[in-house]
Amino acid sequence: MKIFRNIRKQLAAQNNVAKYMRYAIGEILLVVIGILIALGINNWNESKKEQAILNASLSSLKINLIKDIENLNKQINYNKIVQEQIDFAFRIISLPKYADARLSIYADSMAAIADERTFYPITTAFKSMESGAHFRWLNNQELTESIYKYYALAERFSGITSENNQYVKKHIESFIYGVMEFGTFFSNANPYANKRDLKLDNTNILRGNNVFENALIGRKFRAGGEINWSEDAIKNANDLISTIDKYLNNN
Repeated sequence: MKIFRNIRKQLAAQNNVAKYMRYAIGEILLVVIGILIALGINNWNESKKEQAILNASLSSLKINLIKDIENLNKQINYNKIVQEQIDFAFRIISLPKYADARLSIYADSMAAIADERTFYPITTAFKSMESGAHFRWLNNQELTESIYKYYALAERFSGITSENNQYVKKHIESFIYGVMEFGTFFSNANPYANKRDLKLDNTNILRGNNVFENALIGRKFRAGGEINWSEDAIKNANDLISTIDKYLNNN
């Protein structure tokens, strides 16, 4: 700046307007170029910061997906157990060998039929990316669409598991509470009831009961549906992880 001031004083002393104007324009251009360079460097630094934040968010998203896959596999295993126990219940209500037998001895073999399990996708990183507007930094349409597609699928499946739990409450639990006598199975639940009607601890309360059989059939279909949904979600999650890895390796 001291050099520029000296040049301006010399040109002013020479009283050469044309030369002074040319110098003034040149100085303005230098200032503008300097500002543009400074802005470019600042934008580059901001872009680097944004990319670092985005990469960290995608890494967190990947961790969430890995946990989702773990929970989806648990959902599959749970539903396979439900299917196995439904098959056993079909044998009890259909095969002669199970007629007029104590139902309580088979209780553990059918317990999962009345169990409930809900899948909740882990959305911590996804919601953080949305609230922080990180997707505007993600210049990869395929990856953006894959993320939204997966979480739309996961949320829909979560809703289905909740609906299936309501089915269990309405059709399985209500039947159990209405027909079976819990005191038979949990003798310590009511210590003052010394006598039980053994007719209720009998497989015959299930045999020939179309209400229970229909409930089992519905439960079986829903368990199979959850397995299919889980497998589809796992595939989408693995594909999304691969896409994230590819993006992170390139950025």
